[in-house]
Order: sequence, then structure tokens, then C-alpha cells
Amino acid sequence: EIYYVLELVQACLDADFGRVEDILGNLAMIFRGAGSNNYCSEILHFIFNLKKVWTPEFAYVISPLPVFSL
Repeated sequence: EIYYVLELVQACLDADFGRVEDILGNLAMIFRGAGSNNYCSEILHFIFNLKKVWTPEFAYVISPLPVFSL
């Protein structure tokens, strides 16, 4: 499980949001399994907005912002 955190940190350092986006689902499952339901819900809410609610142009601008505030 620490692998996902290390991968997330490296993806943030590389500014590779595509890789960050791929890791978010796994992190949500890890948080849910650990009993951190609020973190899981926030990640799932972010993924839903990124994929379904926001326009691609808006998502492209917004997507890197929360990652660097970790």
C-alpha cells in the first residue's frame, strides 16, 4: 500500500496528472478499507466531477490544483 503513496508523490513531482488520476481509484479503495470513509468519499467525489460533471477544459485546469496541496 505504501507503493501507491510513493507512486502518487513521484507522479506529483513529475507533474504527470494522468498517472495521478490512475492512482486515485486505488487510493480511494485503500482509504475505505482502512476505515477512512471521508477521505474515500472526497476522492470519489473528485473523480466523479473530473469525469462526468466538469467540462474537459475546466477539468484540465482544475485537476492539478488539489494534487499539489496534499
